[in-house]
Amino acid sequence: MVKSLVLQEALSIPSVIEQFISIDNNPYLEIANLINNKKIKYIVTVARGTSDCAALYSSYIFAKYLGLPTYSMPPSIITLEKSKFNFSEALVIVISQSGKSEDLVECEKKSKEMGATTMLITNNENSPIINEAHYFFNMHASEEKSVAATKTFVQTLLILIKLVYLIQEKDEINDHIKILSEFLLNDSQNQWDTNLVDPSINTGYILGRGVGFALSNEISLKFKELCQEMIEPFSSAEVMHGPKSLIQDSFKIFMLSMNDKSGLSVIKDSKEITNYTKLMYNISSMDNNNFYYYPNKISELDSITLMSKFYPWIVRYANKKGLDPDNPRYLTKVTKTY
Repeated sequence: MVKSLVLQEALSIPSVIEQFISIDNNPYLEIANLINNKKIKYIVTVARGTSDCAALYSSYIFAKYLGLPTYSMPPSIITLEKSKFNFSEALVIVISQSGKSEDLVECEKKSKEMGATTMLITNNENSPIINEAHYFFNMHASEEKSVAATKTFVQTLLILIKLVYLIQEKDEINDHIKILSEFLLNDSQNQWDTNLVDPSINTGYILGRGVGFALSNEISLKFKELCQEMIEPFSSAEVMHGPKSLIQDSFKIFMLSMNDKSGLSVIKDSKEITNYTKLMYNISSMDNNNFYYYPNKISELDSITLMSKFYPWIVRYANKKGLDPDNPRYLTKVTKTY
């Protein structure tokens, strides 16, 4: 049995979601009113690392369900380039587990000065941004001490999904989150097998589309920081435009298929790749795949189910490789980039 702090935090995801249901008092309806009353015409996200993977996820669901163009703004555009914008019709969302990164603090401040409505999603009730941002969304994940973020990523996705559904006045999302929580608690003993993947091969791709591509970015990041494996994320369509030239039998391919139109096209898009390597691993809700996750009635919640399976697996897999997932090489909890 692997004993580690990050594993404990990853395994706590079902109970964190269960607790969230009863204590979540975030101002979803205030944001919904702004958007439904056409006060917001587009969204800008500011984040780094795992939080930026969540921001990428948001850009897809904001566009798909709300018709709002969403741009992930590199903090350096403001902190280094000193660029100026008319943000009078923008919602700027800062996503940060710690809420302490100096460049994100600066981006929120400058965005508000440029007319933006600002919103913070964080797990830190003492973040300096809370006193500045117009709206504060609490992840309610309890303190995350590990360097590698796990439960805070899942909680960010949950907030984003709930926000999108409530903007559409689909209050049933609350019932579906409760059902999801009960399922995850009951399913917590069913863990993915670390023996499915060859740990001696350290290069490959993870292919997804839609929200699956955002998840692929986060999964790729965890392979790098915890396992020292260069598993690169690509759209299963984009990989055919050149990157497939790298593929050979000593190359892992993970195919991540979600249950939406984009996700269901992944297997079809990637069919040719099966000719180039035998090291294929399917992450999907199909019964005959390597990494199975149980599908929800609301397909967006599949992302929560999938990541609650992936995080404990990647920690155990890192340990199997002889690495310490609690102390990833060179990394610290709060990274200073400004």
